[in-house]
Amino acid sequence: MKADMSRTGTGCSIQRGRFRLDEEGVQQFDHHREELIRFSSHRITAHFPEVYADGGAFGSDRCREELTFLLEFIRPALIFGILEPLEDCLRWLSALLERRGLSAEVVHHALEEMRFCLSRYLHGENRQRMSALFDHAKAILCEDSERVFRDEDSALDPSAGQVMQALIRGDRLTVCTLIETALAEGHSLAEAEQRLLQPALYQVGREWHANRLSVAREHLATTTAQDAMAQLLFKQAPSPRNGLRALFAAPPGNRHVLGLRMIADAFEMAGWSVQFLGADVPLESLLGQIQDFDPHLLGLTASLPQHLWPVRNLAEEIRRQHTGTYPLILVGGMLINRVPSLAMAISADLWAADACDALRLVDDAWPASCICPG
Repeated sequence: MKADMSRTGTGCSIQRGRFRLDEEGVQQFDHHREELIRFSSHRITAHFPEVYADGGAFGSDRCREELTFLLEFIRPALIFGILEPLEDCLRWLSALLERRGLSAEVVHHALEEMRFCLSRYLHGENRQRMSALFDHAKAILCEDSERVFRDEDSALDPSAGQVMQALIRGDRLTVCTLIETALAEGHSLAEAEQRLLQPALYQVGREWHANRLSVAREHLATTTAQDAMAQLLFKQAPSPRNGLRALFAAPPGNRHVLGLRMIADAFEMAGWSVQFLGADVPLESLLGQIQDFDPHLLGLTASLPQHLWPVRNLAEEIRRQHTGTYPLILVGGMLINRVPSLAMAISADLWAADACDALRLVDDAWPASCICPG
């Protein structure tokens, strides 16, 4: 048995926000996106030559990359009317610039140049909504930026703090020992990782965002966590097979898979037959594997705004290819956790904040009578 088409979230709609473009406006925004980047980067590099000293006829490559990144956060606000990703990005960017002794003036100017360019293509209410969004974005930049890091610097649970310190040292043995202590206290592996490893990894990310950890240290923490998770999983005895299959993958462009790996491990421990494809899986290849493995559950992740569109495209293609039934589509990731309503916007059936949450939700969606012995 698989999810019936009547259970899909496709028919749900995000409440129209005051910044949301209509269909024609979205088409204009997407059609002129590259021109917007070229035009704005040229004007920004001319205005800030000391910042973009490598500027050429169309501005520097770095400026274009930064505008492309910023547009990925603007896009959900204009298409779905959802502001949190953009607000979070701007607050973090402003705080990071301040900590590095740099001015946010270039970001203000970039927003104004993009507004000016988009005004040439958007008309009527679409232009008003777009302009109001950019006003809102500039107001966010004027907030107390340091509050971002003060709010994030909340104290970790002491044991999670020890895990975090072990991760950035690359000390896999200590990470495993701390989690095994939680296992000995009666926690499941999923519960122990949720309580200790997940908050430790979030703190590693916050330390990197605050410019207190180097990229090398952040990568070391990630690989140490991956190795520890594999070692801990190998030592556990899974439940008897329940006859259900689950496939987990990160669509194109998404290389953030540690949380998804935790969920995949939790389902394997619960008796599911699991395939984990990892990061950055091409859509055609992923669709082919879905066809071959025929999973009851498909788990996907979206960590950043640019990951939303591949997930939505995949969900819609699955429903086009499957009449009547299709795999239950579960989504998670930092962006979905921050804005759960995005799960409906990208046509998912369920969203989960962590591995334990995912198990509970899917157990509710799959009555015991539907589970066949393996």
